[in-house]
Amino acid sequence: MRKIISLAAGLGAAVATIPAAAITTFATFTPTSNVANINFVGAGNAGAIASTPASPVTFRFLDATGTTSVFDVSAIFNFAAGITGGTIVSGIAIAPATAGTTSFTAVAPVTFNGHTGTNLLTAAFTGGAFTGLVGGSAASYVNSQPPSAVTFTSDFLDFSQTTARDISIAINAINPSIGGGPGGLGDFSGSASGLFGADLSSGAGNDIVPEPAAWVMMVAGFGLVGVMTRRRSQMRIVEA
Repeated sequence: MRKIISLAAGLGAAVATIPAAAITTFATFTPTSNVANINFVGAGNAGAIASTPASPVTFRFLDATGTTSVFDVSAIFNFAAGITGGTIVSGIAIAPATAGTTSFTAVAPVTFNGHTGTNLLTAAFTGGAFTGLVGGSAASYVNSQPPSAVTFTSDFLDFSQTTARDISIAINAINPSIGGGPGGLGDFSGSASGLFGADLSSGAGNDIVPEPAAWVMMVAGFGLVGVMTRRRSQMRIVEA
């Protein structure tokens, strides 16, 4: 009995020392051609809009390490965000976003992670900012919760228990180059790609591998099963 209590205490200590969940990249997307798939319009006033013309992309779900694709699918990329004003700091044009959405819809229903659907990922957000080097041909949009608000929905992943989520979109092959006038970035078109992250180990996610705490509980279960098996074996030997 003392051994079992010691085992439980040790496992409890192990659970207590498991680090807080970190954000893991769970999905990426890349354009399927060099054709511009995002437009930045009206940057000279407070009513600027960044949007996409429903462009084809390759969307990828990644494994629990955030490095290897486990599911690639052809999808339609949509993005729309409002922009408020803009400024230039040390040659960097900055255009804060007010709110927006981005979505990736499979061109046909697909099955992944035990679910079938077309909504690969939809993100709604407030805050974040578009930034780019004045005179350059690349820009980015980055947003994180916290401190901003980012929500994810999907037919394939459960984000209900996540508390940290982020969006990172790179815009390349910008034409014309970033102007940096009164509106910050200026008007342009470009080719967008990006990635999405969340603290999937907080209890949600794609369940590709057990979470650290689950591994500890599984080990505990295996250990207790071994203890009980040995006890039963010993009892049968005594009875015989």
